[in-house]
Amino acid sequence: MSDPADKRRVLHAAGYYLFILVISLAVYRAFMQVHEGNLEMLSNAAKGVLTGKPHWIAYQNRLLGPSMVDLIARFGIPFTEALKAFDFLMILAQNLLLGSLLRKTNRAYAFALIWVTVFSIAYMSVQNFWFYTWDSIDVIIFTLFAWGILQSKPTGFFILLFPVALLNRESALFIALYLVIDAFHFGTIRERFYLASWSRLFLGSFLLLFGMAYTKFIRTCLFISQAGGADDIAHAVIGNHFLLSHNLKKLLYYNLFSLDVINSLFIVGSVAGLLSFIRRYNDAQIKALLVYCAMVANILIFGAINETRMYLILFPFVIFMITGIADSRALPGGQQADGQTGP
Repeated sequence: MSDPADKRRVLHAAGYYLFILVISLAVYRAFMQVHEGNLEMLSNAAKGVLTGKPHWIAYQNRLLGPSMVDLIARFGIPFTEALKAFDFLMILAQNLLLGSLLRKTNRAYAFALIWVTVFSIAYMSVQNFWFYTWDSIDVIIFTLFAWGILQSKPTGFFILLFPVALLNRESALFIALYLVIDAFHFGTIRERFYLASWSRLFLGSFLLLFGMAYTKFIRTCLFISQAGGADDIAHAVIGNHFLLSHNLKKLLYYNLFSLDVINSLFIVGSVAGLLSFIRRYNDAQIKALLVYCAMVANILIFGAINETRMYLILFPFVIFMITGIADSRALPGGQQADGQTGP
């Protein structure tokens, strides 16, 4: 490698990925400081899925993460230590993936590192008492998902992503929902809306129904009642909670008088902020926005608004949408100077 330019490129790339490794190690250390005291409980949560005795029946279909920890443990490592190794590998993988995707869209090293750092700070800011293996995998899946939408990846990309996501948790249904949305053409806000693909509409609808049926079947098939009285019966009957009214009260009122106001500011601010640029969005950005709003609605209906680990799947969308907004201002319809649509 005699060309000085090639040497510089190699050095820049090596420095870039070394810096991501350092960031990941720092995040992991902070992560362990938050969770080390309850690692045994987190380990038991993963084991519960594998043994058919999870904390809630809603966790029973979330097989991928616990199975990966179990695979690591088969190398003669205690399950709790295997969970630590899994957590580090997931943190490193999510940072490498985000950095690589930002670089893939022709972003400078410094730009990508800034956003990896911002994401790492956001990642640590939402840590609370519980953090499950499927939460870690969701970050990776939804980073690919958000990037795929905004890069207008072909249907096959999402078909391949769907079964992996479904093995992890039922949030895979958002991928099916996207295929339904992608069946329509939105263009820019000024263009005509129309159905562009019956095949994607049918495929997305089928995957939605299949995903719901699979989730219900796996939960029922693998769940073993712990005979724990009324609470256990509730866990077996109600897979998910319906908390819309409760969450709206917290989002719009109770949070305003506590530190949880940050949660309300993020949810309301991110939706309002992304909506404010809708007139400048291209077709892919409008579809990403619709998926983002659907995910926020899902948190409000089925989640707990102040259980901030659920925000992790939102962060990749925010990052890719924000970095795309900067490109889409210059020309109508999100068209960039090089004739591509973006981000």
